[in-house]
Amino acid sequence: MPSRSAAAKLPKAYEEDLRAKPRPAPIPPEHFISLENAQPSPIMIGFQKTWKGIVGLFRLALIVAVIGAYPAAVVVSSQIDDSPVIFPSNESWSVPGVGVAIHKVARELAGAGWASDRDTWHPQARLTALPAWQEATAAGLSEHVKLLSEVAATSDGPDGDLAAASRLLMAVPGEDMRPRLTAAAEALNRFDTRASRGLALRPAPEETLPLEMALFATWAEADLAALSDRINAEQDAWPASREDIAAFYAAKARAHLAHELILASKARAYGLTGDSQVAARLARAEASWKRAAELKPVFVSNQDGSAALLPNHLASMAFYLYEAHEASAGLAAVLAPPAPVVAETAEASQATDGAAEEVAVP
Repeated sequence: MPSRSAAAKLPKAYEEDLRAKPRPAPIPPEHFISLENAQPSPIMIGFQKTWKGIVGLFRLALIVAVIGAYPAAVVVSSQIDDSPVIFPSNESWSVPGVGVAIHKVARELAGAGWASDRDTWHPQARLTALPAWQEATAAGLSEHVKLLSEVAATSDGPDGDLAAASRLLMAVPGEDMRPRLTAAAEALNRFDTRASRGLALRPAPEETLPLEMALFATWAEADLAALSDRINAEQDAWPASREDIAAFYAAKARAHLAHELILASKARAYGLTGDSQVAARLARAEASWKRAAELKPVFVSNQDGSAALLPNHLASMAFYLYEAHEASAGLAAVLAPPAPVVAETAEASQATDGAAEEVAVP
């Protein structure tokens, strides 16, 4: 056991030993690593460059999307549905032309919508082809329904529902077409329902087909004149002007409508299709209108010259319509009832009686 004196001296010796030990000298500040001279990692540099490229590409895509959104909406909203009109198996129309009219109206309203009803900011307000297509379709349906109302006329005059539908299908400046088209479709449906129940005269295809062919011939003649005016006009736009596009799609709309109505009438005109001559003429008219209806270019072109790069679509449409006009007018002349000769016979009889009286007078 250490003595008391040694125990008393221990702290002092310990302190002396601590003082005797060498202490580390402080490091001068200049020996520390400076962050200004530090080199970043190459991996982080590559990651930063990649991230900046992704952010820049995203910003550029966003700018392009914002700038091109409206033109893209204009292109997408121009949906011209020229597919065939096919009745579902659960539908049975007493008058096929009425069924075609209702399907055409429903297709335009439920599909692209009526372009002329859009506000000025809407993409469809910038279109040319779709409004021309829809206006010509409505006008053609109005004329055809008016024809049916006259065929189904009674002693009181043309059928009320058909006459009302014909008026509603005609566009009125400054008035929305959707309510008018909806009311026209309802009037057409009422007439077909009454005709199926025997409450209205149902026009037979044998009776309406000659009149329809004469009507289609007038459509072709009018569109031929409009296309000819645009083909011979001075071209101020490439590849076609808005007037050229409107004339082309108006003719195409009436051609599509005529073709669908011919198919609908042909399906039930048993008394006419049995005649080989009439059947051949009807097939020619159907084929002519079909070629005009199926002409659907990506861009309408109305260029002069040899058409080395772009054809003249207006000239092609005019050629098809010329054939359709000749076929329709020829068939209408064949199917037309003979002209009445009652008046001529009466005049001849009176002239004969007068001559006999002159001879009998001494």
